[in-house]
Amino acid sequence: MARKKLKEWVLPVLGVFVLIGSIFCYYLISNIINYSVTEPSYVTDALVENTINVNEEIEVIEELKIIKPFDNSSVAISKYFYNKNDEASKQQSSLIRYENIYMPNTGVLYSADAEFNIIACLDGKVSSVKEDNILGNIIEIEHDNGLITVYQSVKDVKVVAGSSVKQGDIIALSGANKLENEKENCLHFEVYQNGNLINPEEFYNLDLNTLS
Repeated sequence: MARKKLKEWVLPVLGVFVLIGSIFCYYLISNIINYSVTEPSYVTDALVENTINVNEEIEVIEELKIIKPFDNSSVAISKYFYNKNDEASKQQSSLIRYENIYMPNTGVLYSADAEFNIIACLDGKVSSVKEDNILGNIIEIEHDNGLITVYQSVKDVKVVAGSSVKQGDIIALSGANKLENEKENCLHFEVYQNGNLINPEEFYNLDLNTLS
């Protein structure tokens, strides 16, 4: 039986259809892949939109450090703060004497053989500068949290009432007073919080964030 011979144009036409089909499949698959990749992730978007900026929302509260009112390591305590709850022997060593009159020490009396700088313990505003017959020149500085620091027995005062000071600023030099058995370079330092006396040696260890 004789075989029928394909016409010459059939194979080229089939080749064209195969090529067109291949191109169509390629574009179809590409579109499907691109759609999968670029399809928005609603879960991710929601997480990003609801993420809290930690740096903005959480306030880091740093402990406010208090420094001593002098910058010389040779300064020592001459008379401690008088505490009514201390033992009798310690109370006796916390008395200051003027013309044979003994008085409880309302602050801490510091002294040194050499002159030393008097510095501000904290930022604040000078509320007064005055002179006392017994304790000499006195500087009073008001701070936040109802705190007042008082620097007595100083000389060469470098601030005036109403001026602002930064922690560590030199406000005067050590001076003298008329208390008995004291050196020529002294500082009598007092601290008040809401009108109440505070032992300066305990004051340095306070966290000001806890005061109100």
